[in-house]
Amino acid sequence: MTVTPDEKRRTPRIRPFVAPCQVAAGTRRISAYLTDLSLEGARVACDAEPPAPEDWVTVEVRLPRQLERSSLPGRVKWVQPAESRQGHAFGITFEGMSASGQATLGSVLAEFRRLAAELS
Repeated sequence: MTVTPDEKRRTPRIRPFVAPCQVAAGTRRISAYLTDLSLEGARVACDAEPPAPEDWVTVEVRLPRQLERSSLPGRVKWVQPAESRQGHAFGITFEGMSASGQATLGSVLAEFRRLAAELS
């Protein structure tokens, strides 16, 4: 997990990270996959029409080693066509997450980093 010099993110993301999820965008529910993850945001891939930039969404996902699904609220920052398949990718910046949600996400990311360090 490295950050390149032209990286604009303040926190590194776990890549590759793939987990099935549902994105709630208003009254729509979109089946999707989280494809990378950080404390501040995520990249999401879907086959459906994605939410528009600046839309508020909630990503519902069962994170590794968690019994309950986590709800990760945020705002869509960008949308683009998928690189290697049909569909779209979009970036979310988490906003309005509860303290328990932040703690859960932090523990999942810490576990990924620990496991990655063991493999190095």
